[in-house]
Amino acid sequence: MKCLNCGAFTLLCFCHNCSQELSEFSLGVRILEDNFKVYSFYKYHEIKHLLHSKHHFYGYFVFHFLAKLSFAKFKNFFSPDEKINVIALDDRVENLLYSHSAILAKYLKTQFIKPVFGALHSQNSLKYSGKSLAYRQKNKRNFKLLKKISHPTILVDDIVTSGSSLLEAKKFLEKNKISVLFALVLADAKV
Repeated sequence: MKCLNCGAFTLLCFCHNCSQELSEFSLGVRILEDNFKVYSFYKYHEIKHLLHSKHHFYGYFVFHFLAKLSFAKFKNFFSPDEKINVIALDDRVENLLYSHSAILAKYLKTQFIKPVFGALHSQNSLKYSGKSLAYRQKNKRNFKLLKKISHPTILVDDIVTSGSSLLEAKKFLEKNKISVLFALVLADAKV
């Protein structure tokens, strides 16, 4: 089998060298409007080819691997003493039978942090991957809340590009009297 990152021969999805390299992330932060913080583990250009795997079945394995290396370790940096919910943006399962954002959210689960799946979905079926800021601003996601959220929330997505989707989700949840603490993504496209 070939390593999904470098193409070297390996018995696992990623070779030892790539596993080591990807486990050495640097937690970054981008501040969006209203002082909304988005924390990221990787620079987009470092894992771009891995992020695009979400459009293929093998992306299921890639996102589990990346989540184990990053989101699962987030509890070392952030350990709340009150209950918090995690909401993955638009985590519906479609053609490929998995949701990449739900996989990421799952790895944040602790005694105090509880992911809520299928809670926040876009009411339109447009795809935003690779689209311009103008396209994203013109075509809002128009989120719909599908479950009751009873605790402050962390938003989860795979990439922050313009930040428009995360900001739209934050504003929508706050309109519904749900406090949003911050967002957590795998990669920041502007770094």
